Amino acid sequence: MLVLLSVVLVLLVLLLSWFYFYLDKKCIDVKGPPPYPLIGNGHLLAVDSSEFIRVFQRLEEEYDQTTRIYLFSQRFVLTANPKFIEEVVSSTKLIEKGISYEYVKPWLGEGLLTSSGPRWKAHRKFLTPAFHFNILQQFLPIFCKNAKILSAKLRKLATKESSLNIFPIIALAALDNVTESIMAVSFNAQRDTESEFVKAVDTMSSIISRRMRNPFLDIVFNLTPYRRAQEKALKILHGQTIKIINARQADLKKMNLTELELHSDLGIKNKHTFLDLLLLAEVDGKKISDEWIREEVDTFLFEGHDTTTSGITYCLYSLAQNQDVQEKVLEEQQSIFGNDFCGNISGGHLQQMKYLELVIKESLRLFPSVPFIQRKISEDTVINGLRIPKDTSIVIDFFNMQRHPSLYDDPLKFRPERFENTARNPFTWLPFSAGPRNCIGQKFAMMEIKVTISEIIRKFKVLPTGEEPQLSADLILRSLNGVKLKIVPRS
Repeated sequence: MLVLLSVVLVLLVLLLSWFYFYLDKKCIDVKGPPPYPLIGNGHLLAVDSSEFIRVFQRLEEEYDQTTRIYLFSQRFVLTANPKFIEEVVSSTKLIEKGISYEYVKPWLGEGLLTSSGPRWKAHRKFLTPAFHFNILQQFLPIFCKNAKILSAKLRKLATKESSLNIFPIIALAALDNVTESIMAVSFNAQRDTESEFVKAVDTMSSIISRRMRNPFLDIVFNLTPYRRAQEKALKILHGQTIKIINARQADLKKMNLTELELHSDLGIKNKHTFLDLLLLAEVDGKKISDEWIREEVDTFLFEGHDTTTSGITYCLYSLAQNQDVQEKVLEEQQSIFGNDFCGNISGGHLQQMKYLELVIKESLRLFPSVPFIQRKISEDTVINGLRIPKDTSIVIDFFNMQRHPSLYDDPLKFRPERFENTARNPFTWLPFSAGPRNCIGQKFAMMEIKVTISEIIRKFKVLPTGEEPQLSADLILRSLNGVKLKIVPRS
């Protein structure tokens, strides 16, 4: 009798689940693969991070760039349609991050990446001056110094015969750049080849992305080794953040700085670094809490080093695969620096690197550092003529959008010259997103990428190894087998 009741109960649950999906599909104008009872379309996404990108591509091809999927009862719309994406990212209402960002909160809390509402607006407003153009110019010597340390490190490792996985090497340079510039604290990460922080970031990124794409794992997460690995990684990450905050607090105390000062030239609070703003600023007449400071520092340590690492790495990979493009970059560098090929880079030099900027843009088109983002629809709305009910999470697929043949001729061809067309629709190239929630540090990132690529190409010839990276979506664009190049010193 008990067995019979159990069977009847299971069948009833399956029937109710099927009926829920049947009714829910009538509330939305977006088509998609048929959901299974209980699991929805979760079986399609329970794949590794490299296959995940291809699953999205197949679904978008089958359903005209925009498709509906379910993870259990949670409704998602996946899109690579530029018109749909433009409406979402440019909206001043659709600014709430999607449900999957809940997995990031144990690490980043309610930082600028994950927060919404009044807190996000207030923090975005007072942190924006930290990335003013005049402030970024002060970071240039830091970027140059760390690029030279990176160059010396590569010279020791470079041989014609062996290949290097450059991702972790670049990551340490990027970490030094973000801590020394916007945090005003130096940790010399490049001298630590076994950086616990970088490894912990990799661990957290992998676990978070695994939970995002595999709803089955989330049910038993606390019983798996992933929970213990996450706790260990968080201890390292939060510990490093607290160390940075304490070090800067001690510096400010020595300088007897207790409040922000106005800069007479610009009339904005910009004499201070990003971290200084957090430590000294007031919101609604109150100092920011220690927890909020930690969450924002965690956010910018992650976003400020991991995304630029990806951008620099795949730009070097693209140059290795396209030797003619690399030669043009070298020729431009020679025209700028003349005989002083080992000199420091100035702001004027950066402005002259027109072709290198095209190269970086083309690399970010093919290899966007953040391949996907999410937004949550908080009320019934219509996007690109399609009815979308509230509580839908929109997954925006920058990766496949920027490779679509309807937007770019021969889209897999690396052709920097395509960005000479200034009449191009700006919403077809979104490596830094757009609209009110665009990347606050995009100018910071472009400057860092330019300086690093310039330094490396002037000193080395970058060659392919024949091994293609297995692209994977682990919060940022990574590779399961690393990104391997040959680095040969120039005479």
